[in-house]
Amino acid sequence: MDNPKVQLYLDITAKGLCILGAALMIFGRGAWFYVGVAIVVLGVLFIGGSLAATRKLRGRKWDGTRRT
Repeated sequence: MDNPKVQLYLDITAKGLCILGAALMIFGRGAWFYVGVAIVVLGVLFIGGSLAATRKLRGRKWDGTRRT
């Protein structure tokens, strides 16, 4: 997770999963509701990964070098 683009990709993936899961929970019937819940939980885990990547990159510039 040393690449600055990782945070962006994780953030986009997390938001997409949460939106997809919410749509399944709203429009899905039967077992699709639980699939939507599982997808939202997976999206929240990706949000956690995005936050961890952001925290790790906080001391770096966008080109990956350390700030002094």
